[in-house]
Amino acid sequence: MNYTLNRALADGAATSRIERSRVLAPRLTDFDAWSSIWLAEARSAEQQEQWLDAAHYYHNAEFYLPAGEVRNGLYDDFQRVFAHAMEGVEGYERIEVPYEGKSLPGYRLTAPHERATLIAHGGYDSFIEEWYPFVAPMTELGITVIAFDGPGQGGAVRRGIYLTHAWEKPAKAVIDHFGLDEVEWIGASCGGYMALRAAAFEPRIKRVISFPASYWGLDMLLRQATPGQDHRLLSLFQAGQRDQVEALVDQQCDPTVNANTNFAWAVTQGKHITGTTTGYELMQSLATHSLEGILHRVTQDVLVTEGENDHLFPISRLHRVISELVCARTVSARVFTAREGAEQHCQVGGGAVAREEFLSWLSRYSPALSNAPAMATA
Repeated sequence: MNYTLNRALADGAATSRIERSRVLAPRLTDFDAWSSIWLAEARSAEQQEQWLDAAHYYHNAEFYLPAGEVRNGLYDDFQRVFAHAMEGVEGYERIEVPYEGKSLPGYRLTAPHERATLIAHGGYDSFIEEWYPFVAPMTELGITVIAFDGPGQGGAVRRGIYLTHAWEKPAKAVIDHFGLDEVEWIGASCGGYMALRAAAFEPRIKRVISFPASYWGLDMLLRQATPGQDHRLLSLFQAGQRDQVEALVDQQCDPTVNANTNFAWAVTQGKHITGTTTGYELMQSLATHSLEGILHRVTQDVLVTEGENDHLFPISRLHRVISELVCARTVSARVFTAREGAEQHCQVGGGAVAREEFLSWLSRYSPALSNAPAMATA
């Protein structure tokens, strides 16, 4: 919960939000308290027309809830107040991308002097609106940003569009919808896997940022298990022992057994985004998200990153991804450190450091951005 708390304080958070988080932090003792406290804060901020604060608080309130009407209702509240926050923002427009008979929601930030287009998405748990403060400054360099919720994410999963390992499908849908011939691409968190998967099958992606390097869908879940139980859980799953897997997953979700509540969250969130109802089914779904045997198809310029203290993804996966990108035009790697204040997952707490690195890399490898002007702010 400490990490989740800091997510809402990233990239220029209002002083009021930082102060309220500091005051409330000691009361955030479990998932139930977390949800009820943030819901009350969201209602209060909305009444005061503090729209962006209210949006973050609604997102916090729904974050640890299981799939269902309550969680979906809080998402609707989030969208309502976020829309208020974005009223009158120049260059911002909502988008709907047709996808398999439904549509993927998102937004476009049109650069005043467009030089390139960057397509962005999250991963396992974020709303694409959450990334607005991170991507908005990129328009200063002439980068138009198209940000979308793909299958299993944000607004898409509320429409019954569940997570898919074949990320080239939503990638193609977005690129086709906007009639683009060449794009830059970035995927955050588990979106690091999705971005590389899309690049392997979509040649219109010319440069791709995997943020961080995410190799296998089960990596994050297994890493949250108690020592030794990660190997046991994987062995039981690979042996097809459904009942034993279910029992062990339930056990690991018990905070008296596993003090790392990230495991229980990963299971709850995973079921929500995959449409599964059991731990075994969830593991079956996540296991299909693998870069094994695929990375040789990536021929673009690639940047893969990691935080040295990432609590969700093992840094060893960064090295494996690099070693298997044998046909990429170029491969760059960046490990963010505690000294920079960017050592956490997705560089929470040091987003400006990560953004500066990404823009510097794009300016080196994208011809359209090679002479881009410097940003007014980091």
